[in-house]
Amino acid sequence: MKKAAFLLHFLLPLSLLAQIRQGAIVYERKIDVHRRIQDEQMKAMVPQFQVAAYEVLFKDSISVYKAMPKDEAPDPFENNSSGMHMVMKFGGPGDDGVLYKNYNSGRLLEEASLGDKKYIITDTLQQQPWKLSDDTATVLGHPCKKATMTTPRGEKVIAWYSSDIPLPLGPEQFGGLPGAVLKVDVSEGTVVYTVKQIDDVAHTGELKAPTGGRLISRTDYRKKMDEVLGPADAQGRRIIRN
Repeated sequence: MKKAAFLLHFLLPLSLLAQIRQGAIVYERKIDVHRRIQDEQMKAMVPQFQVAAYEVLFKDSISVYKAMPKDEAPDPFENNSSGMHMVMKFGGPGDDGVLYKNYNSGRLLEEASLGDKKYIITDTLQQQPWKLSDDTATVLGHPCKKATMTTPRGEKVIAWYSSDIPLPLGPEQFGGLPGAVLKVDVSEGTVVYTVKQIDDVAHTGELKAPTGGRLISRTDYRKKMDEVLGPADAQGRRIIRN
């Protein structure tokens, strides 16, 4: 009995040391654009997938989410003899600046640009209606558990989270689980976030709340977006065509 108690005392600190409480997570976001287009002719003018990279810098109760620099990529329509094509850009949190979250205070600040003006949207972290499951998977070598939910727009979301990073982190608005979200599938592959890299290097100097923009509530910012860009589509997204 004493031997078993000694082993438990010895193993417990090792498991705690294995957990990551500071560092950076790099995600790839892959959007199947064709899933959102009904017209076949339009599909022929638009690349099927749009891929972008984002990172979350974190330490304990603070995280900062932002887009990573875009790599130079070949034009997918370079050999298109018709010369007709369309580029669809799907924006979101982190594209115009940082998305700052303080999990202790429940505070959320998001940098955003509208026209030539910069705003800082003030909000609070919202509890999401996750349903936890005992299903397991391994993502980038980390054991994960499954969580599911349905968004207010009816989108089915599957998330895989790992207690190896015991913080409620995740890409974009996905989080609030008992471990960092390492993979998200929205609407059966329409949008997929997958972790590509995790490190435990401290980024303390970058974990700062954004400044330099006009403070505005989420509700008022949405009203301004409607005025400038028009109303959102059925999925709640605004698609800018070049």
